[in-house]
Amino acid sequence: MWRIGPLRLLTVVGVGYLTVVLVLAAVELDLDLGQSTAVGRSPATGVVTGVPGSPVTEGQGYDPSSAPVPPRATPVGPAEDVRVGSAKTQPAAPPPPPPAPPVTRRPTAPAAPPVVTSYEAESSANGLANTRIYTCYGCSGDKKVGNIGRDMGTLQFNGVTARTGGLATVTIAYVNGEAPRVGKISVNGEPPITLTFPGTGGWSSVGTMIVTMSLRPGPNTLKMFNPDSAAPDFDKITVSVR
Repeated sequence: MWRIGPLRLLTVVGVGYLTVVLVLAAVELDLDLGQSTAVGRSPATGVVTGVPGSPVTEGQGYDPSSAPVPPRATPVGPAEDVRVGSAKTQPAAPPPPPPAPPVTRRPTAPAAPPVVTSYEAESSANGLANTRIYTCYGCSGDKKVGNIGRDMGTLQFNGVTARTGGLATVTIAYVNGEAPRVGKISVNGEPPITLTFPGTGGWSSVGTMIVTMSLRPGPNTLKMFNPDSAAPDFDKITVSVR
């Protein structure tokens, strides 16, 4: 075995120690170079920036405002299915208009009732030229007027009144105990109308015939006659006029 003297041993130990120191220094220098690369100065603000926790040079503190801000997570709720025209997108319906007030109509004045007047054939107010008044128990007032026609006599009702004029309903009460007889009626001297009166079954049995004729306002005349043949006997006339 080799023998190493004290001086040689001391030299070897010193060289080894120096080598270890140099290696540690190199490692430390390499770490410093890496950190200085991560830490730098902002060209715009002059603030030394870097990763929090790393050493900062030139006596500057760490600026938290320059650190990147991580994005915040926004909670997401359940998705809503909103369709066009749905209740969520449609505007509220306007309130219905108020009901219209009821229409008040003025009551229509009722028409004036017709005036009904009876005129007896045997009345002295009538024209009874060449006629004869007979007793008739079935007639109004138990009397009637005969001998009309064949140029024997003419019966004229006078004073048949209409308030405003116009059409009037005239009911003629007559008696005819034979076959139908013909009578003519002239109103206010106008051309006459011809009527055929059926038999009534006896000379005391009364029948009626209804005729519509035009009357003028005020008093009117109705003449019963027949120049060609005998007319029936007459009881009365009833005039309905407005």
